[in-house]
Amino acid sequence: MDVVMHKGKEAKRNLTTEERKEIVSKQVKNKPKRAENGQLLESGNKAGRPKSGLAMVDVFRDHKMAFEVINKIFEVAVTIKDDKPHKDAMSCAKLITERFVPQLKATEIRVDTDGTENLIYLPSQRDVEDVD
Repeated sequence: MDVVMHKGKEAKRNLTTEERKEIVSKQVKNKPKRAENGQLLESGNKAGRPKSGLAMVDVFRDHKMAFEVINKIFEVAVTIKDDKPHKDAMSCAKLITERFVPQLKATEIRVDTDGTENLIYLPSQRDVEDVD
């Protein structure tokens, strides 16, 4: 058996028949067990999905300091309008915006023309204050 380096890993070359059988038997031992229809009999994820209440979001929501953290984020974000804003004001404002303002999606504009006029009619724009 020759051992050579291939792409930073050891590669075995010129294996004897016994060496090949040994490698194949190791691979078969590590293969997951399957039913005749191909369905896995053992789960590959032994830990599985975390039980309800153990996810990081649930832990944060239930923590007594959660509202204080959220209030602090708002306090820092509001300093963005000051002469000397907090160094993290932009990050906090972005965080709030991403969570509370829906993301705008691209819309399709269809242009129909009869060949005589080259006009495109767009919907009228309204200020945010005008929206009820």
